[in-house]
Formats: sequence, structure tokens, C-alpha cells
Amino acid sequence: MSSAPVLLESSGRIATITINRPDSRNSLNRETIRHLIEAFSTASTCADTRVVVLTGKGTEAFCAGADLAELTAGTSPESRREFFSSIATLIETISYCPVPVVAKVYGFALAGGCGLVAASDIVVAADDALFGLPEVGIGLAPMVVMAPLLRTIGFRAVSALALTGERISAAEALRVGLVSKIMPKANLDRAVSELCTTIASNGPHAVRATKKALADLAESRSLTFMGELADRSSLVSLSSEALEGIAAFREKRTAKWKAT
Repeated sequence: MSSAPVLLESSGRIATITINRPDSRNSLNRETIRHLIEAFSTASTCADTRVVVLTGKGTEAFCAGADLAELTAGTSPESRREFFSSIATLIETISYCPVPVVAKVYGFALAGGCGLVAASDIVVAADDALFGLPEVGIGLAPMVVMAPLLRTIGFRAVSALALTGERISAAEALRVGLVSKIMPKANLDRAVSELCTTIASNGPHAVRATKKALADLAESRSLTFMGELADRSSLVSLSSEALEGIAAFREKRTAKWKAT
């Protein structure tokens, strides 16, 4: 099995990009983010590619968000901003991919992983999928990932996710519009394959033009605001509250918040 953090495979007109870090719930470190951006660039510039599938390796998680060990390894504002900016760039890369992106989701899709889902065009989820923005529970703020979520599911639903940190089921994600379709996990691969075959059989120029028009119609300040959101995320991540929250998470204890 390949040890590369991201796998890119093509079968006919369908390219599949897989986050290959199952031992860490497919979390996002700098190397993985860089390879994901490169994989999307490669797939989208291939003349034969009509649709891209984004998924994760293993059985536990699509993507559990940022790699906290790597995030906290850099303690300067510049290091933190670089990390959050790279996630913002990845979300923009998926959002502006010229061909449709189908997210094949199972298990955990949390924090940055939830942002990758929101940036995709169509989301097919297994019935065991769980979505959420748990950042506030460890003293962080889900600012960068809120941008694609606001565009996808709207203010009220994003507020509930971002301010509570609670996870929602695939059924609830379908209700609020984050998920396009739910399938039994055993049928997930087949359902995504059939969907992608349908998309790939349509007029390629018409599909690209339609995706571009949809993006233009949905475009708002939420995506053009990404740079400032990365700055704000960096500052929050360097606070004493974030240090305590992340430490508590790693030590499996309740965080001891200080009154403000």
C-alpha cells in the first residue's frame, strides 16, 4: 500500500483523490494539504477528466480536520497563518475546480473535513457519516471553514454548528443541505460510481459552463474573505485558551476555561 498522504487515480473520465492517512483519521497536515492541492490541479487540467471524486482512506473517517500536532508545533503568528492559509487555499481549489467535485463521505467529517465537504459540488454520504465544527470545544474558531459552509447551508445552520461544536448525523446534514444523498455504507462506492458515470456522460463543455455559472451565482464575500479569516484563525489558535483546550483534548480531560 502506498505511503503517500494523497492518492490520485484515474479510471476513464473519473479521477479519484483519496486522503491516505487513515491512522490519523485522514487529518490535514501541511504535506497532505499541499498534495491535495497538487492532485486537484493535475486532475482538473487533464483533458480526459470529467469529474473528480474526493474521499478518505480507511473506514473511520473521511477527514477529521487539521492535524493538531502539526498545528501546535509552530507557535509564531506567521506559522499559524501559513497553516490556516493553506487550508483556505485548498478549499478555494476545490470550490473553483473547473469540473464537478463529488465528495464520498463516511465516518467523521469534522472541522476542516467538513469544510472540504462544503466546498464540493455534490456530497454522497454513508448513513454512518457525522459532520461538525468542534473547534470551539478546544478553544479554536472554525473561521476558514465557515466560508464555504455559509455559501452552502446558510447562516442559521452554520451558527448552530459553529457555536455549539455539536456533531450532526447524515440525516440532519441532508436536511440542512450539506449532503446531497445518503446511502447505506455498503452501497456507497456503487452509488458514487453511478453518479459520476452520469455526470461524465453529459456534454463536457456544458458541464463545465454550468459549474462556472453556479459558482458565479453563489459567489459572495464569504469566499473572497478567506485571507482575513486565516489571519483571525491564527490569532485565536495562539491564545492561552486554545493552548488549554488543545491540551485538554489530547489528555482526554475537561478544559479549564478562565473567566474573561
